[in-house]
Amino acid sequence: MSVFDPKVLEHIRTKDIIGVRSGKHRTKFTGIWMVEVEGRIFARSYSLSERSWYSTFLAEKEGSIRCGKLVAAVHGVKPRDLTALTPSINAAYEKKYANRPHNRKWVDGLNQPARIAKTMEFIPT
Repeated sequence: MSVFDPKVLEHIRTKDIIGVRSGKHRTKFTGIWMVEVEGRIFARSYSLSERSWYSTFLAEKEGSIRCGKLVAAVHGVKPRDLTALTPSINAAYEKKYANRPHNRKWVDGLNQPARIAKTMEFIPT
């Protein structure tokens, strides 16, 4: 099992917006919310759009995340153990983002079943 560079994990733990670039042909990073659970990195698609970073990762698997000056190559996959992890991922979103009142509606939205089903795990490559 590959492990993320500790600087990448620290960035994800401490910064609100993380850049993600999905697929082989995209050149720009999209800012999304990511959380860390037990050294693993997760994000959820908020828009549920058919053409999104999430759907591109499902189709192509490869991409990268930008953490400050570091860019880490990743594969995006649906976690096999999502049912078991969901409470921990929900709690991670709560802890990291719900401490600001204006984020409450977004955190609540990310913790809804339709968005939980669109959870992506990022695996370092």
